[in-house]
Amino acid sequence: MKLSDEELVRLVLDDEDFKNAASINEVKGVVRRVLRKRLIDMHINDSSEVSVRQCMVNRHLEWITLKILLDVDGILVIPDHLDDLEYFKMAREQKYQNNSG
Repeated sequence: MKLSDEELVRLVLDDEDFKNAASINEVKGVVRRVLRKRLIDMHINDSSEVSVRQCMVNRHLEWITLKILLDVDGILVIPDHLDDLEYFKMAREQKYQNNSG
């Protein structure tokens, strides 16, 4: 089952470890622990190349982490590869809309 980013964020926010996270690194760890397997399953058909899928999963984990940090904690983190992340988000939203509608 494909989940929207909002649903993925909710999974993290509902996790007890997230509620106790006291640093950006702890938040990153919780996001990775809660979502990594689910994101691997979600992106399994996106490419036949393992390295491409791994990159997509890592980008998705990073995007969710940045979204949570900004929306929940008000922390704005701007990575050097922000353009890549914004493109990933745009492509993800387009694919989600096409699959759900």
